[in-house]
Formats: sequence, structure tokens, C-alpha cells
Amino acid sequence: MGPKTIKPVNKPLGKILLEKSIITLEQLKWALERQRQENGKYLGQIFLEMGIFQDEIHGALDSYHKRKRIGEVLLDAKILTSSQLEEALKKQKEAKEDRKPLGKILLELGYINYEQYLEALARHFIMQIISLGEFVPSQSLQKLVGEYYAWTKKIIVLQNEDEKIKLVLSEPTLFLIQEIKKFSPEGKRIEFYLAKSAEIEPCLGKLYP
Repeated sequence: MGPKTIKPVNKPLGKILLEKSIITLEQLKWALERQRQENGKYLGQIFLEMGIFQDEIHGALDSYHKRKRIGEVLLDAKILTSSQLEEALKKQKEAKEDRKPLGKILLELGYINYEQYLEALARHFIMQIISLGEFVPSQSLQKLVGEYYAWTKKIIVLQNEDEKIKLVLSEPTLFLIQEIKKFSPEGKRIEFYLAKSAEIEPCLGKLYP
């Protein structure tokens, strides 16, 4: 017999965080009411804005195997049809040696636009989307990741405080997030944000002319 497949638990994010004692019942009720008032805002984003730690949300989702895939996020938002998703998954499977992220394939097929792709990434990874239009990158902060790693992974360092580091990504993956956490300074919490590649690359150009 092969390895046992672990199926995701069919519980909403709020209930998972409540069961893990990450939020209180009062916080959940407040977040759900805010979600109702702010149509279109996803619950994970609201929890982040409430100050719930990103890594705690990630840990809870992963422990329940509840993290939705990019395709599922786009289906739920009615941006993608089932047949479009099946076609993209087929193309992804066929490209064995040059396996692209599903979102990239959907972009190439013209089934989603870049803003929809970024929003799907935000929901999948529970990250807030920010603009770097007015941001002035710092040479001293950027030393935390180094020039080569920053360019290849498209990373901007927003902040480096006593207990917290804020990083901006444009193409996050679970492997990249885990890799960054593995080599981060001991005792520091990493917060990840999303920004457009078109905003990250000019910042990198200013840092490394």
C-alpha cells in the first residue's frame, strides 16, 4: 500500500484559528462583521490587519492542511472556470522539465490578469498587497538578504527591527518562505508582503545600479 493521503479539514479559517486559541470568539465575531461590511475583503487579510501574526495563521492552516491552492482561490472568486483550470493543469503537467507555477500558466493563457494573479497569491499565502511607488529602498536594510539573492528571488527589505523583519516578495512560494525563515536571525519574526514585480525591480535597480 502507498502512503496515506491526508485530506484537508473542511473548516473555515476563523474556526481553525479559534480552535488553536490564536483568536477569541469576540475577535472572530468582529472580523466576520467587518468582512460583511467590507465586501470583497478576505478574512485572512482582516486578521492580519487586526494584528494576528502571519506565521501563526500559516501554522494553523498547514496543521489542518487547509491552505487553498491558487486554482481553488480563482474558482471560488468566479474568475476562472473549471474547464480553464483543467486546461492549465494539463499544460503544467505536460511541462515536466520546465514546470511553471499554475498562476503563470493562467496568465500566459489569458485567463487571468496580473492583478487577479496577485490577489490570488495574497489569499493563498495570507499576505497583504502593498505599493512600493513611494518607497525609498535602503542599502543598509537590504544587506540582510544580499544582492544576488535579492535579484534572483525579487526581495525588498522593508524593515528590520529588534523582533521583526518585513520583506516584500513578488513571486512567493512555500519553499522560498521556508528557506528565508531557515536563515533568518534567531528570535526574529518574519512578515511577508506582496508587491508587483514592476515595482520591486526598480527598487532593486536603485539599490544595485
